[in-house]
Amino acid sequence: MDSTGTEAKIIDDLQAIVARSRLDADRLKLALAAGTIVGTWFWDVPADRFTVDEPFAEAFGLDPALGRDGLSLEKIVETVHPEDRAGLIAAIEEALARGGRYAHQYRVCRTNGQYHWIEANGHVVHDEGGKPISFPGVIIDIGERRRIEAERDSARALLTNFVDAMPGVVYAKDREGRLMIGNHGTSELIGKAPEDFIGRTDLEVLEDKQQAAMVMATDQRIMASGRSEQVEEDVNFPDGRRAIWLSTKSPLRDADGAVVGLVGTSLDITERKAIEASHREIEERYRLAIGATSDVIWDWRLADGHVVWNEALATRFGHALEQTSAQWWLDHIHPEDRARIEASIHAVVDHGGTSWTDEYRFQRADGSYAFVLDRGAVLRNDDGAPVRMIGAMLDQTERKAAEAALAESEERLRLATEASDVGLWDVDIIKDVLIWPARTKGMFGISPDVPVSMRDFYAGLHPDDLDATSAAFAAASDPDQRALYDVEYRTVGKEDGIIRWVAAKGRGVFEEDRCIRVVGVAIDVTTRKADEAQLLDLNERLELRVAEEVAERTRAEDALRQSQKMEAVGQLTGGIAHDFNNMLAVVVGSLDLLTRRMGEADPRARRYVDAAMDGARRAAQLTQRLLAFSRQQPLKPEALDANKLVAGMSDLLRHTLPDIQPETVLAGGLWRTFADPNQLENVILNLAVNARDAMADGGKLTIETANCHLDVRYAAGHLGVPAGQYVMIAVSDTGSGMPEEVIAKAFDPFFTTKEVGRGTGLGLSQVYGFVKQSGGHVKIYSEVGQGTTVKVYLPRLMGAVEDVESAQTDDALPMGESQEVILVVEDEPGVRQFSVDALSELGYRVLEADGAAAALKLIDAHPEIALMFTDVVMPEINGRKLADEARQRRPDLKVLFTTGYTRNAVVHNGVLDPGVHLIGKPFTVEELATAVRLVIEEDVE
Repeated sequence: MDSTGTEAKIIDDLQAIVARSRLDADRLKLALAAGTIVGTWFWDVPADRFTVDEPFAEAFGLDPALGRDGLSLEKIVETVHPEDRAGLIAAIEEALARGGRYAHQYRVCRTNGQYHWIEANGHVVHDEGGKPISFPGVIIDIGERRRIEAERDSARALLTNFVDAMPGVVYAKDREGRLMIGNHGTSELIGKAPEDFIGRTDLEVLEDKQQAAMVMATDQRIMASGRSEQVEEDVNFPDGRRAIWLSTKSPLRDADGAVVGLVGTSLDITERKAIEASHREIEERYRLAIGATSDVIWDWRLADGHVVWNEALATRFGHALEQTSAQWWLDHIHPEDRARIEASIHAVVDHGGTSWTDEYRFQRADGSYAFVLDRGAVLRNDDGAPVRMIGAMLDQTERKAAEAALAESEERLRLATEASDVGLWDVDIIKDVLIWPARTKGMFGISPDVPVSMRDFYAGLHPDDLDATSAAFAAASDPDQRALYDVEYRTVGKEDGIIRWVAAKGRGVFEEDRCIRVVGVAIDVTTRKADEAQLLDLNERLELRVAEEVAERTRAEDALRQSQKMEAVGQLTGGIAHDFNNMLAVVVGSLDLLTRRMGEADPRARRYVDAAMDGARRAAQLTQRLLAFSRQQPLKPEALDANKLVAGMSDLLRHTLPDIQPETVLAGGLWRTFADPNQLENVILNLAVNARDAMADGGKLTIETANCHLDVRYAAGHLGVPAGQYVMIAVSDTGSGMPEEVIAKAFDPFFTTKEVGRGTGLGLSQVYGFVKQSGGHVKIYSEVGQGTTVKVYLPRLMGAVEDVESAQTDDALPMGESQEVILVVEDEPGVRQFSVDALSELGYRVLEADGAAAALKLIDAHPEIALMFTDVVMPEINGRKLADEARQRRPDLKVLFTTGYTRNAVVHNGVLDPGVHLIGKPFTVEELATAVRLVIEEDVE
């Protein structure tokens, strides 16, 4: 058959399909009218050639020209959403296999890159042999329909989930009482699945027909009245359980407001009703227990200060009152006790306490005072706020009189420490039931959740107290005696075996000549009994107390001596540094002057002098470390390279740590920081020594440098640490490590884990102080048995550091002029002579004085003095006081201080006081020349 005949046959087949499928035709017309058909296709199956119209090509994101020429099925499928391709291919294969109508929904990508839902409808034509030869069809845009269906399904799911999630029973009924909606609770109540009760009335589905009739009658009343109601209904479950339901029912109205049914919800309130009944019973027992005791029971409502008393307030103290204010109670406390008691009870109430006990003198109605022991328990709400306080006052007057021989201080201590919480008990004689709260169970060594009976009561009594206690209880429940149950007995804990003393009081409740209940209170008086027993061995306890006091005083004296020793060591260190610096000043200055006089005349002698100068400088470095230990040296921060500093400390660390070879890991391109190099060396040395001490059996010590950035999150978790860029120096060891509690105190002054004599606890404190003073941060990372790493973070120095360093290229010595007069004040002759010689050689006219008195006379006699060069530490009057006195006479006088130990005269918190110029001992001629010119030329235009 030629192509023309084939196409004619396909057209005939299409026409036949359309004729046979009127439903499809109607649908096509509706789709065309609605504009939902977005394209048509024709697929020559044997040739795998798709020809599509332009709307189809646009829908599938294809080139319309290709669509007219023909495409393969693979090209069409490529535009389909990846998740839908497998389903589409399966649907096409299934249609090709069976022939006839084809319909499938999937997503395609349009030219705008967005995926849209379409429905493809077509018909597969088979030849006489049953093979597919053509597959024409149309595509319909179903995006809006899919959206509406999704919203509908979501709304249905939401309604279903909402109804099922609601607690209790949720339902809706029509006007005849037939159930239209019911949740899971409805199914549980009825005992049937929804398909078994939807469309049926309560009378048809409930087993209890009487209950069903009552429910339907209530429903009809509500629908007839048109008003909502809330009713309590007795409910019988299919499994035999009985419950009380609180039902809220409302008329269901249509759009015109007519009542067409009823909606309702029901909640199981069986437990709540039982709790309410239990509360009423507990209140009754509480009232009876209060009436049974002779102690004064009080109930203080903290919100308004309202206090309720039992009858014992009148019988014990003569106050015929049932209710008072808290102020009334305070006003009746002896004036000498009032402030103390008010403070002690508020200390418990206002600061989260649960129990309070104290003793004081309480005024009776006749004006006399009774000694009372008062105890109370604080009741708090779920937020921990105090709501009520309930307590009992015990009249201790008679006991006080009986124990008058006891020392007053011992008695007060015993009563103040005694804890006697009140526990309630209730015996139902008729039903043989014993009710104990948790506190009373605790007096018998029984857990709060364990049930008890009278058998537990008698079994818990000490054998020696069983008969007397049983007789007292029998007398209290005897209608003829009706005695007050007032006994003290010992208990043997059922679970813990602990022996406790209990004081119990109670009364019988009688109906005519029959005792039905005995209720009362019980108080744990174990502590009181123990105190009484302790009086028998008073001498032994006094000896023990004396020994404990002596031991405590010895420990305090040891701590004081340790503190004084450390203070003395600090002062001694600073003093040694001062004297040593004075001597070094003479040595360094003399060598410097000698070098200038010698020139290059004798190279060998010059070499000897240089060696001596080098030794003197090393000695000066030692004094700097001594001053750093005593915290008497001002910080001299400068731009420094931490890599060079760490590398330069290698010799020092090798000599300090002979048994451990430190390893350094230095970062390339390390940033500069701005810090005092001497103090930073001291920090690294301290950390290295600590690391060595932590590695008693040897280990590895690593010093590492790196560039670090502490971000905002880190800064937020470490108070006082600014976010930014830092130079990090880490000292790590593989030693014993530190637990968390030691890390928390590691920077505290005088805290150390080393044995006595091996550590002062100042090392890490100095590290912390220096780092914080330098604007940095220090952090300890440690794990017990794994080692410790201490990381020091110093702020990165921003700016052109190299330019500042290279600017100091002028080697010319700053000289003075003969008309410039300098006064040298120094009590050490050697240092004074060097200073005079050096300044004279620099071209200045020099006057000298060995102390403050001589210096002030020279200042008065020589107004031409331009600068006073004075030592700080001098006998009688120090340099700072001398400068203050001199400036009162000569306000324009310039002052340059020198010292080897400041004693905080011109330095505070490690930094020079404002406007103060200082040169440390020892110093060279060059350093002196520079410092003098700097001070003289200051503020000179």
